[in-house]
Order: sequence, then structure tokens, then C-alpha cells
Amino acid sequence: MARPVEYDLEKVLDSAMEIFWEKGYEGVSMAQLVSHTGLNRRTMYSLFKDKQGLFKDSLDNYYIKWSSQKLNILKSNPGKKGIELFFQSFKFRDNFKGCLFSNTMREKQFMDEETYSIPKQYFDHICSQMETNLKEATKLGEFSADPKAMALTIITFIHGFHVYGKYNHSQKDSDIIINNILSMIR
Repeated sequence: MARPVEYDLEKVLDSAMEIFWEKGYEGVSMAQLVSHTGLNRRTMYSLFKDKQGLFKDSLDNYYIKWSSQKLNILKSNPGKKGIELFFQSFKFRDNFKGCLFSNTMREKQFMDEETYSIPKQYFDHICSQMETNLKEATKLGEFSADPKAMALTIITFIHGFHVYGKYNHSQKDSDIIINNILSMIR
């Protein structure tokens, strides 16, 4: 008689998400994933088919736990206020890993389009929502430049911020950077 499967799928996805976040898609082997998640190889392949399947599910998990909240902050708070609140969680720290989605954007060549589309769609939504918030800010008299140009600038900034924070852990510097980007929204 087969032993019942004993695993917590949420914990498995959290563990996989963490190691992918730390090392990147290409930097993680299946042996490391098996070790890090506690699943045996057979269960790993049964649940996720392959490394890319687990990575895709890890990206979905990241969206649910981290990224959707940031998007909702923008949607729930019109104008400049939404953008200010969006950036409140952007702080460098000693173990700063950047953003799993920004990290993933650099590894496009290692994954299929369906998997890559998860972070791409997220940043497309963030850019679109930023533009919406900036249009609202224009109506409120808080912003007077081109909303699309500023939204694109902010998205570019977000990617750079996540890379820079991996080697500069100064919270003071992250505050300076954020305050500067917010001062551009006038």
C-alpha cells in the first residue's frame, strides 16, 4: 500500500519561490529544488512536470503574496497618493534580493513565453496603472507632465532600484532615491 503524500503545497511554493528569488531560474538545479522544498524527485515531477512548471507556479505564488498588493495600492488610491503609497515598501536592507519579477525579466532566454508573460504582464499592469494615477494627478493639479512618459520612467526606475539595492543596503540611500523619484511627479 502506497504511503499518503505528506506535503504542504503552499510551503513548497514558498520554498521554491525563495530559492528562485535568491539564485534566479538558471542558477537553481532540480537537485537544489528537491533539497530546498523537501519533496522527493518523483513528487516534484508529478506536481510540477519540470523545473519550469515549478518556476511558473512560484511566480504565480509571488504575485499572490507580494505583487498583487502593490498593484492594489495603486488602484485603490487615486493620483499621486497611490504612487507615494506604492513606494513606501521600497527599502534597501542587508538581505535585499530585489524583486523576483524584475530578476526574472533578465532571464527571458531560459523560459517559455507563458512563464515569462507572468512578470511581463505584471509590469505592463503597473505601468498602465501608474499612467492612470498620473492622469488622475493631472486632474487634481498634482502633476503637469506627460503621464505616459513618467509611467515609463517609473517602471525603468523600479527595475534599476531592485538591481542597485542588491549591493547597496543603505536604507537612507533608498529613501533619497524614492524621494527624488517622487519629487519628479509635480
